Amino acid sequence: MSKILRTREELERYLVHTEFGHQANYLQYDLKSAFQPIVTRKGELFGYEALLRLEDKTGRVLDTGQVFKSYRPPSPDMINIDRLARVIHLRNFATLYPSSYLFLNMTPSALMDSEHQNSTNSVLIPRIQQLGIPAGHVYFEILEHHYDSDEQLAVATGTLKAAGLKLAIDDYGVDGSSEQRVRALCPNIMKTDRSLLQQYRLGRKAPLLDAIVLAKSMGIKVLIEGVEDAVDFANAQALEADYLQGYYIGRPAVVDTVAEDSEQQLFVNLAIKFALSAV
Repeated sequence: MSKILRTREELERYLVHTEFGHQANYLQYDLKSAFQPIVTRKGELFGYEALLRLEDKTGRVLDTGQVFKSYRPPSPDMINIDRLARVIHLRNFATLYPSSYLFLNMTPSALMDSEHQNSTNSVLIPRIQQLGIPAGHVYFEILEHHYDSDEQLAVATGTLKAAGLKLAIDDYGVDGSSEQRVRALCPNIMKTDRSLLQQYRLGRKAPLLDAIVLAKSMGIKVLIEGVEDAVDFANAQALEADYLQGYYIGRPAVVDTVAEDSEQQLFVNLAIKFALSAV
């Protein structure tokens, strides 16, 4: 059985720095960073979600979700992939978008291991500080994976909050991302699963509306995911979501394909789309 990587030295053994940024090699996988933009309802660029791109040794892109599921129940290898992804995401983000906001995914099992082993305080938080990223600019997204106790997760996320980091619930409305988890963790942002916007569009409006009511009642900001076209865009704006994310806003860009002027081009594209929506 693989050993869980907990120290900076152990993680460093799997990291690779190339002309295209920071990557990691673990087992049969190459781990790369991709960043997808997040905007405010008014069209202002707010931040980026760091997404993991997994490739096999032939360069074939894999379904990250399916890979993670193949390691359930939580295994050391899944936790290690999760942890290595955060390491490369933080380093690449610090180079590409140092003044923006970063959304980092974290599985509940990796969070609990970090808490139990105290690696959040000993490895993660110091590294964020060393990279010059303000703690308040980092949102940890707790993934929708089920966990035995949301109360235990709440205790663990207290360490992140105490260090000034922010918290988001990912994919609200599916699997373990439930009202119970939201009430237990009290995140700064609730990200609704893309399926809720799809249902809303088809006339089943209650799931998304109920999610927004829950968030607003707790003072939590709402990010609507899955904004794929102009109709989704108009619906998300009409619902007065605080933030929007999806292919219509911008697709994830892998670090080795990010051009130097990509952020400026994003501003241009967003300006055009928001101008058209106002017509």
